[in-house]
Amino acid sequence: MALLGTMAVSCQKEDFDNCRVSTEENAAVYTVTYVVDGIESTVTLVGETAWSDFLNRMLALSEEGHSVAFRLNTGLRQGLAKEKVTFTTTDHDAAYEWAEQKVKEGYEVYVYFDDNTKVYTCIAIR
Repeated sequence: MALLGTMAVSCQKEDFDNCRVSTEENAAVYTVTYVVDGIESTVTLVGETAWSDFLNRMLALSEEGHSVAFRLNTGLRQGLAKEKVTFTTTDHDAAYEWAEQKVKEGYEVYVYFDDNTKVYTCIAIR
């Protein structure tokens, strides 16, 4: 019975509530608040594979023309934005790595993709 509770389930579309559950002991756990086209949701991701799937899905949604933003729920929220950092690139992997780094540094990350120029504009605010 305990094994059934730890079986992996894959993510589909924006339904991150049932994201992959890791059978790894001591797996990283990420509680993420994300916004897609103004609709806010929160999900808990277990393991690096689920985290990677989530980030790739956020970039894919931006490529499809959706407005996306996400932040880790660390319990520390600052009242007023003090710092804003912008990064632009045509490279999916560079956008992924930058967004991952900034969100882990405590920023809220916004990703926009311009289908005409194929440029990702990533904005981190904290």
